[in-house]
Amino acid sequence: MILVKLNNSMILHVDYEVLNWMTYLQKKDVIDFFYMLARIFSPVLVIIYMGVLMFPLLRRKTALPLLEVITGYILMELIKNHVARSRPADMLVHAFGYSFPSAHTFEIVLVSLVVLRIAKKMIYNKKLLYSTHVTLFLVITLVIFSRLYLQVHFLSDVTAGVFLALSWHGIWGNVIEKLTKK
Repeated sequence: MILVKLNNSMILHVDYEVLNWMTYLQKKDVIDFFYMLARIFSPVLVIIYMGVLMFPLLRRKTALPLLEVITGYILMELIKNHVARSRPADMLVHAFGYSFPSAHTFEIVLVSLVVLRIAKKMIYNKKLLYSTHVTLFLVITLVIFSRLYLQVHFLSDVTAGVFLALSWHGIWGNVIEKLTKK
């Protein structure tokens, strides 16, 4: 975060090289697909999907996972507004707000981690659990790639989104463990 805030030249160089590479890959149909994907997996919708899917399974135990995701989203927005990094100039679609860290990336990674934590406790069929892992990994990969492809984020934005989600999930794992061991 500090390196991005200071406009570190090495990070900026890598960020712009990735954007240049994405420019060579652009095709209208792919742009439309990734735009649709970005709309379907917008951060707020991902939180709603998680709540709707988890409530029938967990009922009263839905509060802690949703609290993890919502407080994580608030933290990510605070960081985003503190860093105040502008988005790439040549975006292929309109995106508002600051760029760092990527909210789409943060939210899809965090929700996937939360779902996997719950799935490990509820799914005993190894093939189904493996399929869940693979499906979530593919969705995460598509969302991350879409943010770069549509040129609404730099590589460092999506990387920060991943690491922030992993860190927040780790912190909450400890919190949940302490709260549920009473």
